[in-house]
Amino acid sequence: MGIEISHLQRRFHQSIALDDVSLSIADGEFVALLGPSGSGKTSLLRILAGLDLPDAGSVERDGEDLLVLDARRRGVGLVFQHYALFPHMTVAQNVAFGLRVRPWRQRPRASAIKQRVEELLRRVELEHLSARYPAQLSGGQRQRVALARALAIQPRLLLLDEPFGALDAQVRVTLRRWLREFHRSLGITTLFVTHDQDEALEMADRVVVMNDGRIEQIGTPQDIHRHPATPFVSRFIARGQAIPVEVANGTLRALGRAWPIGGLADERIASIALHIRPQDIFPTQFHREGWQARVLNVRRVAGAVRVSLLLPGVEEPLEAEWNERELLGQAMAAGDAIDVQIQSLTVYGCDAQGRVVASKAFQPPQGASPITLGSWRRLEA
Repeated sequence: MGIEISHLQRRFHQSIALDDVSLSIADGEFVALLGPSGSGKTSLLRILAGLDLPDAGSVERDGEDLLVLDARRRGVGLVFQHYALFPHMTVAQNVAFGLRVRPWRQRPRASAIKQRVEELLRRVELEHLSARYPAQLSGGQRQRVALARALAIQPRLLLLDEPFGALDAQVRVTLRRWLREFHRSLGITTLFVTHDQDEALEMADRVVVMNDGRIEQIGTPQDIHRHPATPFVSRFIARGQAIPVEVANGTLRALGRAWPIGGLADERIASIALHIRPQDIFPTQFHREGWQARVLNVRRVAGAVRVSLLLPGVEEPLEAEWNERELLGQAMAAGDAIDVQIQSLTVYGCDAQGRVVASKAFQPPQGASPITLGSWRRLEA
């Protein structure tokens, strides 16, 4: 059955940390909580770990109320960003700690603890370092010791609170690949908190995007990247950029053009927002009813070409990103006028409070052909 989180509320004085958060996590699933600082990720993690209580809402695991259990009885393993290892203990002693401090009636025999520690150190590939102290380890090794210590108690739920935040970029890449394979071998239900989009999209079965204490979108990494449900997710995940838009008398006006628009019958929709991603602006050698843009600057980074452009009807520069092949041998410099095509725009229908109720990605039509939004993706009321 897994874990069922329903309508959690948590407030600190005048600040809302969690605002009606509901989420289902299946047994053995790897879920990433993704969002900026202050979005509510760690507040949710602390409640699941038993380190805090919500003001309202419920958390159940396989039908059992998890909130009535203290932290020791929840069967939760917790790994922090800064390792939290005991500096005066060896690697083996750190891993064994959670078993050795159990009440004596629940404490395994010394031989069983030794066997469990050796097994875990083999799994995290550190058996040869069991006698070392934390100060004698690299950052990646310390984080694997912290993970082994969390697993020693055989948790039913593993919570990872930005575990790679203190590591350098190359170690992060290596360790997150290792952790994903490690999770697959164990099958423990895992909740992973991060503000790094690449980590979440690469590692998780599902991603939960949070902002201001609320869940903006839940989905697979592919779905969230390809179909961001709100302007915030578009900006945070897909680097979406807002385009000025007007809708009046059945006509959508944007990018210096006007198109008839249908499918706005949903009575909840009070306003429209329009977004474009950098990868959806393409250079062309021929006009083909595209747009003429002015190049503001060009940056070449590791095979990618990042270009700032001014398009008709848009006062702020838009970012485009291409690879060298997409330039088709074109020379390009600041001040040039180039022709571009737009592969996709995403339109968001918002209610009177500014919350998205429906969205749709579409390719701008040629000429004055109409835009029909009758099949757009609708969010629950």
